[in-house]
Amino acid sequence: MRSTRLAVSLALLVSSAATAGSLAAPAHAAAPTTPYSVTLQSSTKTATAKEDDVVLTGLVTPKPPAGSTVVVQAKYENSDTWRKIGTAVIKPNGKYKFVDHPSTHLDRAYRVMKKADAKGLAKKSRERSVKVIAWNWLIQMTTSAGANTLKTNSLPINGDTYDHVLYADRSSDTAFAEYTLGRKCTTFETTFGLSDRTETGGQASIAVLADTVAKYFRTFDLGVSDPQSLDVTGVYRMRVDFAQITTTPDTEPALGDARVLCD
Repeated sequence: MRSTRLAVSLALLVSSAATAGSLAAPAHAAAPTTPYSVTLQSSTKTATAKEDDVVLTGLVTPKPPAGSTVVVQAKYENSDTWRKIGTAVIKPNGKYKFVDHPSTHLDRAYRVMKKADAKGLAKKSRERSVKVIAWNWLIQMTTSAGANTLKTNSLPINGDTYDHVLYADRSSDTAFAEYTLGRKCTTFETTFGLSDRTETGGQASIAVLADTVAKYFRTFDLGVSDPQSLDVTGVYRMRVDFAQITTTPDTEPALGDARVLCD
């Protein structure tokens, strides 16, 4: 009889302990069943390589765990591959920010990706496309036609030293250079003038034609320069003409820091 009571008591004790243990066990959080929502905005649709920043911003909801990040990816012109270009920390309010500084002229598309975690499943943002344009030094471009022009990486014009200079040979009365822009450029920038190696009293004219239409013309004396930015949108062929005023001493008409902004 005593052994029976003991067995019953032990059974009750084990049952109570098991019940208490089950009550004390922590409840496991349910796995997420819905993906995050990830937005993406770009600060611009067109950027100039090596000059402009592309600022990417967006919002991740619901609020992810502290310290979470989004992966920023880019797909470049003539490629189908998405490449990781960095990460951005998600702030407590769910917002993020990433700054890209394009170094090449390649057009690109951006997207961001939030990886899965305890709050939500993985999600990619929509794509944002950015067109990238770039400056090209005139002396590094191939001439379509030309005569009696020279190139140098350093030449003084009106007391200032310029790089990437196109100029006319002093021994020639006239000179010209033509460049095929192919309707892909928008702006031509340079400083016009005579090099400081010109003899006192020398004069020369410089002209720019866009598809045979005059865009610029001026006759220069020594000690005069003229920085200009000319619109060449839609221009197929650009021509630069140099002409010495033959009744004056020999000159070096020149274009300092000459460059075109192109797609």
